[in-house]
Amino acid sequence: MCGIGACLSRIGENVAPKIVKMLKNLEYRGYDSAGVAVLDLDNKISLRKGVGKIDKLAKELKFDEMKGFIGIGHTRWATHGAVTKFNAHPHVDCLNEIAVAHNGIIENYIEIRERLERLGHKFLTQTDTEVIPHLIEENLKNNSSVLESLKKALIELKGAYALVLITRREPDKIFFARFFSPLVIGINDRDIYLASDIPAFLEWTRKVIILQDGDYGFVSRDNIYVRNLFDPSVKSRNWVLVEWTKEMAEKGGYQHYMLKEIHEQPESIRRTVIMVSKQINGVIELLENAKDVYLLAAGTSYYASLHGQYAFAKYGFKSRAIVSSEFLEEVGSFIDKDDLIIGVSQSGETADTLKALRYAREKGARIIAITNVVGSAITRIADKSIIMGAGPEIGVAATKTFTSQVATLNYLILTWAKEHGADVDYLMNKLLVVHKDVERVLEKNEKKAKNLSEIMYKRNNAYYLGRGIGLPIAMEGALKMKEIAYIHAEAYPAGESKHGPIALVTHDFPVFGVVLKDETYHRMHIALEEMKSRGGFIVSVNEVNDQDTMRLSDYHFVIPENYSNILAPLLYVVPLQLIAYYTAIKRRLDPDRPRNLAKSVTVE
Repeated sequence: MCGIGACLSRIGENVAPKIVKMLKNLEYRGYDSAGVAVLDLDNKISLRKGVGKIDKLAKELKFDEMKGFIGIGHTRWATHGAVTKFNAHPHVDCLNEIAVAHNGIIENYIEIRERLERLGHKFLTQTDTEVIPHLIEENLKNNSSVLESLKKALIELKGAYALVLITRREPDKIFFARFFSPLVIGINDRDIYLASDIPAFLEWTRKVIILQDGDYGFVSRDNIYVRNLFDPSVKSRNWVLVEWTKEMAEKGGYQHYMLKEIHEQPESIRRTVIMVSKQINGVIELLENAKDVYLLAAGTSYYASLHGQYAFAKYGFKSRAIVSSEFLEEVGSFIDKDDLIIGVSQSGETADTLKALRYAREKGARIIAITNVVGSAITRIADKSIIMGAGPEIGVAATKTFTSQVATLNYLILTWAKEHGADVDYLMNKLLVVHKDVERVLEKNEKKAKNLSEIMYKRNNAYYLGRGIGLPIAMEGALKMKEIAYIHAEAYPAGESKHGPIALVTHDFPVFGVVLKDETYHRMHIALEEMKSRGGFIVSVNEVNDQDTMRLSDYHFVIPENYSNILAPLLYVVPLQLIAYYTAIKRRLDPDRPRNLAKSVTVE
C-alpha cells in the first residue's frame, strides 16, 4: 500500500533528488507521511521524515540537499500506528547504523518486539516495520554478514513485505527482500533503482527486473545479487523491457492524472483488444473443462467481473463474480480441481485476491489471471495470464483499467460464444472499433458533466440505479463519486429501490439511471418514475435517440445507438467518471489522491 523508492548511483551522483522524484511518482500508493535516508559522505545515515505530502516535505525538510550516493525513501499509507513523524519511514536500529523502508504488514511483530525489548532494544514508534532494523541489528551481533542477518530475519518474519535497507556496515549496497508485496528493480548505466512500482523510475529506464516472492539480495555498482528463500536454484532474475514510456505515466497537459486517464480510454481499449486477441490461446479450453467458474476481484475490478458474470449469462454460460475478501467464507469449501477461477486485478498484487487464488490453487483449481502488469504476483499463480494494454494508471480511482478489464472479458466471452455457434460477429467487429465511439462520448458529454458538477457539489447523497448489464455500470459510477468527491453514493438494482432506499428520496435527491434499450428498459423507467414522483432529481445515461428517457430526466447524457448490449460499460461508464471528476474539482478536492485510499491494496 505504501511506496518504496531507492537509488544507487553508479557514477557518484547525489541520489536524494531522484529518490524524491520516485516518491512523487509513487504518491498514489500513499501520501500521509514520507521520508528519505541516505548514507552521507561521512558514511553516516542521514534521515529526514515528516507528516504530509511529498512536495510539502521536500520544501520543509530540504530532501534535495541531502548528500549521498546511495539512499532509500518511502511514502506512507498508515496501517500500524498513527500518522506521525516518528511513525513515518524509514526506520532505524538502536545504533543508527541500519535504515529500512517497508511496504506490507509484519503479522508477528508484537512477539518479535517484546523479545527484542527484553534484549535491551529501544523502540521509538508504533509501527510493525521498526522490528526489522532491530532484528537485523541483533543478528549482526553474531558476526554474520548483513546478507546473512537479513536472511535470518526474513525467516522469522510472518506476513507481507517489500523492503529496502542501507547500512554503514556495507555502505556500497542496497539490500532488498520481497514477499507478497511488490518490488521491482530498474537498471541503466548511471543508476540502479528499487521501487514498489515501475512508474517510479520510468523516466530514466524501461529495463526492469521483477522480483518474485521469496527473493532477497542486494544491488551494488557492479552487481545485482538475487537469491530466493524457497528455491536454492535461483541465482539471478532476468530483466525485461517494459512497453510503457515516461510520457504515458505523465499528465500530458491535463490538470490531473484521473482526467488524463479518462481521456486515454479510447487508446487503452483499442490496445487492450489487440493484445488480448494475441493471448487467447488456451483460455477457451480452460473454460470448456471447468465445472464451475468464479470471477474473483476487489473494488472496481469486482464490478468489471460482475459485468463478466452478466455478459457470460447472455450466452448461456454460468459463472459467478465474488468479492475476493469473501471468497473463502462464501465458496471456499466447495472449490476443487474441476473449478476455474478468473482472477481480475489491475496491479496483480491485490492482497485479498492473491490470498484467495493461492487457496484455490492449493485445492487444485485452475486459474486465469487478468491484469495490467507483466510479471506481477497474480501471473505467477495462474495457469494462463492475460495482460491488458491499459498502460500505467496513476490516479487512485480506476478508470481506464475498468474499461480495459471489461474489454478483456468481453473479448473472452464473445470468443467462447462464437465457438459455440452464437452469431456474435457484429459485436466482435463493434468491439474492434468501439474506441472511436468512446471518443465521441467524451466529446459530447464532458461539458455536460462539468455543468452538472455545479449542482452535484452541493449534494451529500445520491442513488445510482441499473438493471442487468446496467447494474455493474451503476455500481462503478457510485464508487467513483464516493472515492473522489466524498459524496455518499449508493448503487442498487433498480427493482430494489422501492424496498427501502426510496424512503430517503425527497425534493432534488439525485438519482442516476443507467438506461439500456434492452429487456430491462421499461422496468428501468418504472423505477425512475417512482423516484421522480417523490421529488428525485433524475440524471440518466441513455442512447442518443431515447426521447422517452430524456423527457423523464432532469439531466441526461447520451451514448451512440446500438450499445445496449455487453459492450455498454465501455461507453456508459464514461459520463459517470466525468461527473465524479468534475464534482470533486468543484469541491476543491484532489481526485488523484483521495483520502484514506491507495492505488494498490497490498494488505488484507
